[in-house]
Amino acid sequence: MKYLIYYILFSSFFLSACHRKASNVITYNLKHSVYLETIEAEGTVQAVNNNIVVTPRVYSGLQVARLAKEGAFVRKGDTICILAAPDLMNTFEQFNTDLKKMEGAKDSLEAIQAMQLSLLEAQVATNEAQMDITMLDSLQLKFAPAVKQKLITLEMEKVKIEKLKLEKKLAAQKKIASSELAQIGSRIMMQKNRIQMFQSQINSLYIVSACDGFVIHAETPSFQIYGGSTVGGKIEEGSKVFNTMPLLQIPDISKMQVSVEVPEADYKRINTDQRVEIKIESISNLETTGKIIRKSLATKNRDEKSAIKSYEVILSVDSCDSNMKPGLSALCRIIIDEVKDTIVVPSAAIFAKDSTKIVYVANGNKFLPVPIETGTSNSSESIVSKGLIGNETIALMEPPYSLVSHAAKSKNSLKNKSESHVRDTLKKDTLNKIVILKK
Repeated sequence: MKYLIYYILFSSFFLSACHRKASNVITYNLKHSVYLETIEAEGTVQAVNNNIVVTPRVYSGLQVARLAKEGAFVRKGDTICILAAPDLMNTFEQFNTDLKKMEGAKDSLEAIQAMQLSLLEAQVATNEAQMDITMLDSLQLKFAPAVKQKLITLEMEKVKIEKLKLEKKLAAQKKIASSELAQIGSRIMMQKNRIQMFQSQINSLYIVSACDGFVIHAETPSFQIYGGSTVGGKIEEGSKVFNTMPLLQIPDISKMQVSVEVPEADYKRINTDQRVEIKIESISNLETTGKIIRKSLATKNRDEKSAIKSYEVILSVDSCDSNMKPGLSALCRIIIDEVKDTIVVPSAAIFAKDSTKIVYVANGNKFLPVPIETGTSNSSESIVSKGLIGNETIALMEPPYSLVSHAAKSKNSLKNKSESHVRDTLKKDTLNKIVILKK
């Protein structure tokens, strides 16, 4: 009886010691879950359509008089930039002055021509009257002496010649007047066309937005031009600019995308239409989804000293928040592979024994080595295709030898045996040993 009590006490102490040792092994409770293989990458929010505002084609020097503030939200049709062109304005005023002079010269010419034509017409009328008088004198021609008849005949010829002369002069004067007026009218028309061209250029100095969006000031390499003035750099009010030079960018915020750079090793695993989870931390942890729409074949080194190449990958954005602005950083998780309702085991819990993969399944205070077969896997976890049912507790580290159950068990028996059955087996073994000692 005394030995029985000692054995019971010793067994209780031993079992409690095993429990303490088992408690030092980190375990993991399995359950059916989703296997995800992902690539983490940081990107930048971009607009799919980016409207670039450039300076108009103006022959003279330009300067930014007014400019919308960077980051300001503008609507389609809002004035976003006003350019100053002093030389253009001076030329425009000079051309208007010249036009007024031409129009005045035309009016003067018309008046002079009208007076000259009036004088000629008066002379023609006088000549016609003279012709009438001469015709009256011709009635007395048969009664006059021969000399008188000769004089009257010559006078009549003279009047006819004068009439023809005046008529030709009048016709010629009309042609000259018409030609002079056409010439000056043509010059006036050309002047008006030039003024209209300059007016169009002046109107183009008032630049309006072609869409809704946020204003981004353009920046170009700066350089000096003739006279020592600096052109380029960050565009601000007062900046000197030239023809077709970028002034502003107004991204169309109705459709956004994300540009990310991935290393070469990850780039090979990425394909178009793969799902992406996008998180914008600067906007109250805004989360949205998208997919890969384009992979760039162009490579670039991450820095000058690094030999690691990176590739640009463009992601679509399914839902654009009104606060999502171009230039914001985005944390992107690219879903490379996804398997739902499967058994996922951490890679740290899988051990190799005699070319066989095993996991240690908790069985009371000990761990049973269970052979398994794995499917898809990555560096951190694997899918178990055979050997587990998905509700086991497994060790994340190899248990000490004393905590490993070395009984030979088939995979089927390990798979179907519950934890309660294992505890009952241990209790039965303990009672058998007590009976043997008592005998």
